[in-house]
Amino acid sequence: MANWSNLRCDAIEHIMEFLSLPDRHRFSAVCQNWRRVAKYNSCSPVEQLPWLMMREDASIKKRKFYSLTEKRHYYIDIPELQNTRWIGSSFGWLFIVDRKFIPQLFNPFTRECFELPMFPRFEEEMRHEGLVKAILSHDPSKTHDFTVLLLYYINNITRMAFWRPGENTWRCVPCNDYVSDAIFFRGNFYLACTEHLFVLSDVEANLIMKQVMPIFIACVKYLVDFMGELLLVGRHLKIAGDPFAMNIRDDKRLHIVTARFVVHKLNLEGRKHSECKDLDDGTIFLGIGCPLVVNSQLFPGCKRNSIYFTDLVLKLFPEPYGCDDLGVYDFTRDIIEPYYPPGIFHPIAEPPIWLTPNASKSAYGHSSNKNINKR
Repeated sequence: MANWSNLRCDAIEHIMEFLSLPDRHRFSAVCQNWRRVAKYNSCSPVEQLPWLMMREDASIKKRKFYSLTEKRHYYIDIPELQNTRWIGSSFGWLFIVDRKFIPQLFNPFTRECFELPMFPRFEEEMRHEGLVKAILSHDPSKTHDFTVLLLYYINNITRMAFWRPGENTWRCVPCNDYVSDAIFFRGNFYLACTEHLFVLSDVEANLIMKQVMPIFIACVKYLVDFMGELLLVGRHLKIAGDPFAMNIRDDKRLHIVTARFVVHKLNLEGRKHSECKDLDDGTIFLGIGCPLVVNSQLFPGCKRNSIYFTDLVLKLFPEPYGCDDLGVYDFTRDIIEPYYPPGIFHPIAEPPIWLTPNASKSAYGHSSNKNINKR
């Protein structure tokens, strides 16, 4: 019988290309040879559903991940996330801020970290609660030419800041409207504001907002790259619970929950939008990170024509914990069903976040660039 532990390295690497992240770890536990190849193989795992990342206490090192595919939890020691708060995710990277208010880009699967510049001094009024969302233009695992867009509020006014590798400071962009969401689409950043869609244009080295089209929808807005088409997803909310329930860990207490979703397809050339009634086999994942889209046919158990969603950073009471608003909205039946056990409590300022496992090493490789710190 052949000795499988003596397989050639190129054959082992080829096999690993078809494995999900959990299977890669199981694969590496077979023998020393397989473990050695797995350790130095930086290819990204096969396409898979995003994981739900959550925490219950910022002071501990472990983070809890939930796999929709396996319907089970994984607890992973990630000391780099101790005493930090995440405010966004893109391409498997987290945008985190520590207690000293130092921003970083961190990949929990490779432990790589971009140490970003401190926020501008004139933005000293900014606090953790004012940070809204961070968006990446490209995957840092594949290119060093990417941009970070940060949305934040000061005195209820939206502000934007940009950073690119090699720059020592953030570039701030003025904004005269409330920005609900932003996305990098077809080479540009688009902003969903109160009543209009804007695009950020680079004019003589200055970024300015240009109006594209009206998008008045009275609800929480998301911009989604749906397989090459730009969608505007509206999330309608309602208040649920018992006004007399006083225990902050009582799921019957008054809290904000999702009622339903509406989807509009945006025609950028024609500057108009139309309601979309069916996502076909597409499935969208929404939360505080960048929206994710998958083909449900590739993943058994994944609901087609649906939106999986996590909590919003909204609260009715000042306590640090709140009820969960996690579910999957079925467009065909116009109902919301659970995908995760109810009664989950978490820090309100940091609800669960969708994260696509990304085991690829940064495009910087072993560069000595001061902005990247391999943990």
